[in-house]
Amino acid sequence: MQKIIRKNLVVSYFTIILVSIFTTHFFLSIIQTHLGTASNHLEIFLDSFVMAGIVFPVLYYFFLRPLTLEIKERRKTQVELEKAKEKAELSDRLKTEFLAQMSHEVRTPINILVNYAQLIREELDIPIDSDLSNYFDELEIGSHRLISTIEAILYMSQLQIGAYNPKFIYIELREILTRKVKELEHYVQEKGLQIKLNIQETDYTINADKFSIEQIFQHLIENATNFTFQGYIEITLAKDDKQQIIFSISDTGIGISEDFLPKLFLPFTQEDQGYTRKFEGNGLGLALVKGFCGINKFAIDVVSEKGKGSTFTLLFHNYSY
Repeated sequence: MQKIIRKNLVVSYFTIILVSIFTTHFFLSIIQTHLGTASNHLEIFLDSFVMAGIVFPVLYYFFLRPLTLEIKERRKTQVELEKAKEKAELSDRLKTEFLAQMSHEVRTPINILVNYAQLIREELDIPIDSDLSNYFDELEIGSHRLISTIEAILYMSQLQIGAYNPKFIYIELREILTRKVKELEHYVQEKGLQIKLNIQETDYTINADKFSIEQIFQHLIENATNFTFQGYIEITLAKDDKQQIIFSISDTGIGISEDFLPKLFLPFTQEDQGYTRKFEGNGLGLALVKGFCGINKFAIDVVSEKGKGSTFTLLFHNYSY
């Protein structure tokens, strides 16, 4: 870019010099011919150089100087933008490295604590209904919640700065969804909810990033469970008339107000904010779902009514990467 600017500047200088010389030469030739005092061409050409010395500063001041100043200003702005970009990229890289390091440093000791707590619990042979057993349960739940929060922040940071590297492979959605439902089934049933899984008998193989698909299913099921206190959660995997794969998850939970729907997928947002909010969570689950859908070029939509539940729908475009 700078080479192009310098080249344009040199060309402009030479153009104005040539125009100045040949313009004055032309007019001197006409004037001297008209007055009958024409000399040889060498004298006229030398006179042209003298006149060019007068004309060039005028042309430079009114035409070339503003262009030169503008080019210098643009060059200065470009340098400042490049420095700001480098600084921002360095900041983002340091932030990601910091979060990754902190994630490792926090998860490792917490996992050790959870494992040793489980060993101590087994050695003590604590009765299921004892208070001490409940303490161990709370320790495990709190530890897993902390680990999940750290991982969510790390993934959100990677998505925001474009540091997440998807690995696109051919995967079968039925297998992933069935496994995720089984993993979270106990969590759903603990709240006294029913979980209905409807999968049409057909092939659901797509080219996508497996990890992000697992995260999408997990966060949507957990979200439906967290905000549903009675009734059921219904999950459907099917194909429409155009053979496009559609995933939907419906619940009979508290629903979402119409005013909050535009903010639903923003990071760290919940309909109830502050320390007095009714529901726990970091407000990253649906933001991650939206980000991972973007990575895979999936369309996501939500229909909800306050007090009557919500339905999230995903359209899996089967792109080739």
